[in-house]
Amino acid sequence: MILTQINVGGPCKLSDNGTIIYFEDGLKITPTPTYRDVPSDVAGDHDQTLVDLVYKITGRPKAVWTSGYRAALLPTAYTNWTTAGGLCCGSANRSLIVLGADANGFTFTRGCLTKMPDLFLGLGNPLYSEIEYTAYIGTGKVVTDTDAFYTLNTTAWDQTDYPTANQEQLCTLAWGAVTGWDTVYAQEGFKLTHEFKTTPIKQGNITVDQRIQSYRAMLSFTPQQPTTAQLLTAFGLQSASNGIGSRRSGNVADAVITGTGISVTAKSAGMNKGEFIFDSKANRHGEFGMITALTAPGTRLAFA
Repeated sequence: MILTQINVGGPCKLSDNGTIIYFEDGLKITPTPTYRDVPSDVAGDHDQTLVDLVYKITGRPKAVWTSGYRAALLPTAYTNWTTAGGLCCGSANRSLIVLGADANGFTFTRGCLTKMPDLFLGLGNPLYSEIEYTAYIGTGKVVTDTDAFYTLNTTAWDQTDYPTANQEQLCTLAWGAVTGWDTVYAQEGFKLTHEFKTTPIKQGNITVDQRIQSYRAMLSFTPQQPTTAQLLTAFGLQSASNGIGSRRSGNVADAVITGTGISVTAKSAGMNKGEFIFDSKANRHGEFGMITALTAPGTRLAFA
Protein backbone atom coordinates (compact mmCIF):
# COMPACT_ATOMS: atom_id res chain seq x y z
CA MET A 1 0.00 0.00 0.00
CA ILE A 2 1.31 3.45 -0.96
CA LEU A 3 -1.13 5.64 0.94
CA THR A 4 0.82 8.83 0.29
CA GLN A 5 -0.13 8.57 -3.39
CA ILE A 6 -3.90 8.54 -2.83
CA ASN A 7 -5.49 11.56 -4.48
CA VAL A 8 -6.92 14.07 -2.04
CA GLY A 9 -10.51 15.17 -2.52
CA GLY A 10 -12.17 18.37 -1.43
CA PRO A 11 -14.42 21.29 -2.42
CA CYS A 12 -13.69 24.26 -4.65
CA LYS A 13 -14.94 27.61 -5.80
CA LEU A 14 -15.02 28.91 -9.36
CA SER A 15 -13.92 32.26 -10.73
CA ASP A 16 -16.12 33.07 -13.73
CA ASN A 17 -14.09 35.81 -15.43
CA GLY A 18 -13.52 37.30 -11.97
CA THR A 19 -16.90 36.56 -10.32
CA ILE A 20 -16.51 34.01 -7.51
CA ILE A 21 -19.15 31.25 -7.40
CA TYR A 22 -19.51 28.70 -4.59
CA PHE A 23 -21.47 25.49 -4.99
CA GLU A 24 -23.96 23.49 -2.93
CA ASP A 25 -22.92 19.96 -3.81
CA GLY A 26 -19.58 20.08 -5.55
CA LEU A 27 -18.38 20.75 -9.06
CA LYS A 28 -17.46 18.33 -11.85
CA ILE A 29 -15.09 18.76 -14.80
CA THR A 30 -15.69 16.41 -17.71
CA PRO A 31 -13.57 16.25 -20.89
CA THR A 32 -15.94 15.82 -23.85
CA PRO A 33 -13.93 14.56 -26.83
CA THR A 34 -15.36 13.61 -30.23
CA TYR A 35 -13.68 10.80 -32.16
CA ARG A 36 -14.00 9.63 -35.74
CA ASP A 37 -13.64 5.93 -36.37
CA VAL A 38 -10.74 4.95 -38.61
CA PRO A 39 -12.13 2.20 -40.83
CA SER A 40 -10.17 -0.51 -42.57
CA ASP A 41 -11.24 -3.07 -45.13
CA VAL A 42 -8.84 -5.45 -43.40
CA ALA A 43 -9.69 -4.83 -39.74
CA GLY A 44 -12.96 -2.88 -39.67
CA ASP A 45 -13.19 0.01 -37.18
CA HIS A 46 -9.91 -0.57 -35.37
CA ASP A 47 -8.83 2.94 -34.36
CA GLN A 48 -10.14 6.48 -33.80
CA THR A 49 -9.03 10.03 -34.50
CA LEU A 50 -9.72 12.84 -32.03
CA VAL A 51 -11.52 15.51 -34.10
CA ASP A 52 -13.12 17.83 -31.53
CA LEU A 53 -12.84 18.66 -27.84
CA VAL A 54 -14.51 20.81 -25.20
CA TYR A 55 -14.60 20.58 -21.42
CA LYS A 56 -17.85 20.69 -19.44
CA ILE A 57 -17.89 22.16 -15.93
CA THR A 58 -21.10 21.48 -13.99
CA GLY A 59 -22.45 22.11 -10.51
CA ARG A 60 -25.29 23.66 -8.47
CA PRO A 61 -24.47 27.19 -7.28
CA LYS A 62 -25.02 28.17 -3.67
CA ALA A 63 -28.38 29.87 -3.02
CA VAL A 64 -27.12 33.45 -3.17
CA TRP A 65 -29.22 36.26 -4.70
CA THR A 66 -26.73 39.04 -5.33
CA SER A 67 -26.21 41.19 -8.41
CA GLY A 68 -22.84 39.49 -9.03
CA TYR A 69 -24.31 35.98 -8.96
CA ARG A 70 -27.27 37.04 -11.12
CA ALA A 71 -25.06 38.70 -13.73
CA ALA A 72 -22.86 35.61 -13.96
CA LEU A 73 -25.58 32.93 -13.85
CA LEU A 74 -28.40 34.71 -15.72
CA PRO A 75 -26.61 37.04 -18.13
CA THR A 76 -28.75 39.63 -19.88
CA ALA A 77 -26.86 38.93 -23.11
CA TYR A 78 -28.58 35.52 -23.11
CA THR A 79 -32.07 36.64 -22.08
CA ASN A 80 -32.69 40.25 -23.13
CA TRP A 81 -31.08 40.66 -26.56
CA THR A 82 -32.96 42.29 -29.43
CA THR A 83 -31.15 40.59 -32.32
CA ALA A 84 -30.27 36.89 -32.48
CA GLY A 85 -26.85 35.63 -33.50
CA GLY A 86 -24.71 36.83 -30.60
CA LEU A 87 -21.85 34.66 -29.32
CA CYS A 88 -21.90 33.09 -25.87
CA CYS A 89 -18.16 33.31 -25.30
CA GLY A 90 -16.88 35.77 -27.89
CA SER A 91 -13.55 35.99 -29.65
CA ALA A 92 -11.37 36.94 -26.65
CA ASN A 93 -9.97 34.51 -24.13
CA ARG A 94 -12.16 34.37 -21.04
CA SER A 95 -10.84 32.66 -17.93
CA LEU A 96 -12.66 30.05 -15.87
CA ILE A 97 -10.61 29.16 -12.81
CA VAL A 98 -11.44 26.24 -10.53
CA LEU A 99 -9.76 26.90 -7.18
CA GLY A 100 -9.42 23.77 -5.08
CA ALA A 101 -9.39 23.82 -1.29
CA ASP A 102 -6.27 21.64 -1.45
CA ALA A 103 -4.53 24.22 -3.70
CA ASN A 104 -4.94 22.02 -6.76
CA GLY A 105 -7.20 23.30 -9.53
CA PHE A 106 -7.74 24.08 -13.20
CA THR A 107 -7.37 27.33 -15.13
CA PHE A 108 -9.36 27.15 -18.37
CA THR A 109 -8.12 29.46 -21.09
CA ARG A 110 -11.47 30.36 -22.66
CA GLY A 111 -14.85 29.35 -21.32
CA CYS A 112 -18.34 30.61 -20.57
CA LEU A 113 -21.74 29.67 -19.22
CA THR A 114 -23.72 27.52 -21.66
CA LYS A 115 -26.60 26.38 -19.43
CA MET A 116 -28.32 28.83 -17.11
CA PRO A 117 -29.83 27.57 -13.85
CA ASP A 118 -33.55 27.10 -13.38
CA LEU A 119 -34.82 29.11 -10.42
CA PHE A 120 -37.01 27.72 -7.64
CA LEU A 121 -38.75 30.65 -5.99
CA GLY A 122 -40.15 29.41 -2.71
CA LEU A 123 -39.34 27.16 0.23
CA GLY A 124 -38.34 23.51 0.19
CA ASN A 125 -35.94 23.33 -2.77
CA PRO A 126 -32.60 24.90 -3.75
CA LEU A 127 -32.75 28.32 -5.41
CA TYR A 128 -30.67 27.18 -8.41
CA SER A 129 -30.56 24.04 -10.50
CA GLU A 130 -27.31 22.73 -11.99
CA ILE A 131 -25.42 25.03 -14.35
CA GLU A 132 -22.98 24.19 -17.12
CA TYR A 133 -19.90 25.97 -18.36
CA THR A 134 -18.10 24.99 -21.56
CA ALA A 135 -14.38 25.52 -22.04
CA TYR A 136 -13.10 25.84 -25.61
CA ILE A 137 -9.69 26.08 -27.23
CA GLY A 138 -8.17 29.49 -26.55
CA THR A 139 -7.94 32.30 -29.06
CA GLY A 140 -4.48 32.31 -30.66
CA LYS A 141 -3.81 28.75 -29.51
CA VAL A 142 -3.02 25.69 -31.57
CA VAL A 143 -4.09 22.23 -30.55
CA THR A 144 -0.56 21.25 -29.48
CA ASP A 145 -0.12 24.16 -27.03
CA THR A 146 0.19 23.06 -23.41
CA ASP A 147 -2.41 25.68 -22.44
CA ALA A 148 -4.68 25.25 -25.48
CA PHE A 149 -7.60 24.43 -23.18
CA TYR A 150 -6.33 24.57 -19.60
CA THR A 151 -3.42 24.56 -17.21
CA LEU A 152 -3.28 23.16 -13.70
CA ASN A 153 -2.95 25.69 -10.90
CA THR A 154 -1.73 25.52 -7.31
CA THR A 155 -3.43 28.69 -6.10
CA ALA A 156 -3.65 28.87 -2.32
CA TRP A 157 -7.16 28.51 -0.89
CA ASP A 158 -8.84 31.65 0.47
CA GLN A 159 -12.29 31.43 2.04
CA THR A 160 -12.78 35.07 3.07
CA ASP A 161 -15.23 35.61 0.19
CA TYR A 162 -17.55 32.77 1.26
CA PRO A 163 -21.18 34.03 0.99
CA THR A 164 -23.45 33.64 4.00
CA ALA A 165 -26.75 35.01 2.67
CA ASN A 166 -29.50 32.51 1.87
CA GLN A 167 -32.30 33.64 -0.44
CA GLU A 168 -34.79 30.80 -0.08
CA GLN A 169 -37.96 32.77 0.59
CA LEU A 170 -41.73 32.38 0.59
CA CYS A 171 -42.82 34.03 -2.67
CA THR A 172 -46.04 35.23 -4.28
CA LEU A 173 -46.95 36.10 -7.86
CA ALA A 174 -48.77 39.09 -9.33
CA TRP A 175 -49.83 39.00 -12.97
CA GLY A 176 -50.42 42.54 -14.18
CA ALA A 177 -53.77 43.98 -13.13
CA VAL A 178 -55.69 40.80 -14.02
CA THR A 179 -58.59 40.13 -11.63
CA GLY A 180 -57.74 37.48 -9.06
CA TRP A 181 -54.01 37.62 -9.78
CA ASP A 182 -52.86 40.37 -7.43
CA THR A 183 -51.38 37.98 -4.80
CA VAL A 184 -51.12 34.35 -5.90
CA TYR A 185 -49.59 31.69 -3.68
CA ALA A 186 -48.35 28.41 -5.09
CA GLN A 187 -48.69 25.09 -3.31
CA GLU A 188 -44.97 24.38 -3.55
CA GLY A 189 -43.35 27.49 -4.99
CA PHE A 190 -42.66 28.85 -8.48
CA LYS A 191 -40.20 27.46 -11.00
CA LEU A 192 -38.55 29.54 -13.70
CA THR A 193 -37.03 27.57 -16.59
CA HIS A 194 -35.36 28.59 -19.83
CA GLU A 195 -35.95 27.79 -23.48
CA PHE A 196 -32.45 28.77 -24.59
CA LYS A 197 -31.40 27.62 -28.06
CA THR A 198 -27.89 27.86 -29.49
CA THR A 199 -25.98 26.38 -32.41
CA PRO A 200 -22.31 25.40 -32.32
CA ILE A 201 -19.66 27.39 -34.18
CA LYS A 202 -16.76 25.38 -35.57
CA GLN A 203 -13.38 26.27 -36.98
CA GLY A 204 -11.51 23.48 -38.70
CA ASN A 205 -14.19 21.13 -37.32
CA ILE A 206 -13.26 22.17 -33.75
CA THR A 207 -16.09 23.67 -31.69
CA VAL A 208 -15.05 27.18 -30.63
CA ASP A 209 -18.30 28.80 -29.41
CA GLN A 210 -22.11 28.79 -29.43
CA ARG A 211 -24.33 31.23 -31.33
CA ILE A 212 -27.55 32.39 -29.64
CA GLN A 213 -30.69 31.58 -31.64
CA SER A 214 -33.65 32.17 -29.32
CA TYR A 215 -34.72 32.58 -25.72
CA ARG A 216 -38.03 32.43 -23.86
CA ALA A 217 -38.62 32.32 -20.09
CA MET A 218 -41.18 29.90 -18.65
CA LEU A 219 -42.93 29.73 -15.27
CA SER A 220 -44.66 26.73 -13.74
CA PHE A 221 -46.62 26.56 -10.48
CA THR A 222 -49.72 25.09 -8.85
CA PRO A 223 -51.89 28.11 -8.02
CA GLN A 224 -54.17 28.46 -5.01
CA GLN A 225 -55.88 31.86 -5.16
CA PRO A 226 -57.49 32.39 -8.60
CA THR A 227 -60.87 30.80 -9.09
CA THR A 228 -61.54 28.35 -11.90
CA ALA A 229 -63.35 31.09 -13.80
CA GLN A 230 -60.41 33.49 -13.36
CA LEU A 231 -57.96 30.85 -14.54
CA LEU A 232 -60.05 30.20 -17.63
CA THR A 233 -60.24 33.94 -18.30
CA ALA A 234 -56.45 34.10 -18.01
CA PHE A 235 -56.17 31.41 -20.68
CA GLY A 236 -58.59 33.22 -22.96
CA LEU A 237 -58.88 30.15 -25.14
CA GLN A 238 -62.63 30.58 -25.66
CA SER A 239 -62.81 34.35 -26.10
CA ALA A 240 -63.48 36.45 -29.16
CA SER A 241 -60.24 38.41 -28.82
CA ASN A 242 -57.82 35.66 -27.72
CA GLY A 243 -59.22 32.43 -29.09
CA ILE A 244 -58.13 30.26 -31.99
CA GLY A 245 -56.23 32.26 -34.59
CA SER A 246 -54.95 34.88 -32.13
CA ARG A 247 -51.40 35.41 -30.92
CA ARG A 248 -50.38 34.64 -27.36
CA SER A 249 -48.84 38.12 -27.13
CA GLY A 250 -52.38 39.56 -27.28
CA ASN A 251 -53.16 38.21 -23.81
CA VAL A 252 -50.06 38.87 -21.70
CA ALA A 253 -48.93 40.83 -18.65
CA ASP A 254 -45.77 41.02 -16.56
CA ALA A 255 -45.59 38.11 -14.10
CA VAL A 256 -43.82 39.41 -10.99
CA ILE A 257 -42.67 36.95 -8.32
CA THR A 258 -41.52 38.52 -5.08
CA GLY A 259 -40.22 37.44 -1.69
CA THR A 260 -38.15 39.07 1.01
CA GLY A 261 -35.11 40.45 -0.79
CA ILE A 262 -35.92 38.81 -4.12
CA SER A 263 -37.89 39.81 -7.23
CA VAL A 264 -38.16 38.09 -10.61
CA THR A 265 -40.24 39.45 -13.49
CA ALA A 266 -41.13 37.45 -16.58
CA LYS A 267 -42.01 40.20 -19.04
CA SER A 268 -45.13 39.89 -21.23
CA ALA A 269 -45.97 36.42 -19.96
CA GLY A 270 -49.01 34.52 -21.17
CA MET A 271 -50.62 31.27 -20.04
CA ASN A 272 -49.37 28.20 -21.89
CA LYS A 273 -50.55 25.24 -19.84
CA GLY A 274 -52.92 24.24 -17.06
CA GLU A 275 -55.13 21.48 -15.75
CA PHE A 276 -58.29 21.07 -13.68
CA ILE A 277 -58.41 18.01 -11.44
CA PHE A 278 -61.46 16.27 -10.03
CA ASP A 279 -59.98 14.09 -7.30
CA SER A 280 -60.65 13.79 -3.58
CA LYS A 281 -56.91 13.81 -2.85
CA ALA A 282 -55.94 16.91 -4.84
CA ASN A 283 -56.86 20.55 -5.26
CA ARG A 284 -59.01 21.41 -8.25
CA HIS A 285 -56.21 23.33 -9.97
CA GLY A 286 -53.15 21.39 -11.08
CA GLU A 287 -49.93 22.75 -12.56
CA PHE A 288 -50.21 25.90 -14.63
CA GLY A 289 -47.57 27.62 -16.70
CA MET A 290 -46.67 30.88 -18.40
CA ILE A 291 -44.23 31.75 -21.16
CA THR A 292 -42.91 35.07 -22.40
CA ALA A 293 -44.56 36.23 -25.64
CA LEU A 294 -43.17 39.45 -27.09
CA THR A 295 -44.41 41.23 -30.20
CA ALA A 296 -40.78 42.27 -30.84
CA PRO A 297 -37.53 41.03 -29.26
CA GLY A 298 -36.52 42.83 -26.06
CA THR A 299 -36.43 42.40 -22.31
CA ARG A 300 -37.77 39.03 -21.19
CA LEU A 301 -36.46 38.84 -17.62
CA ALA A 302 -35.86 41.46 -14.95
CA PHE A 303 -34.40 40.93 -11.48
CA ALA A 304 -34.08 42.86 -8.25
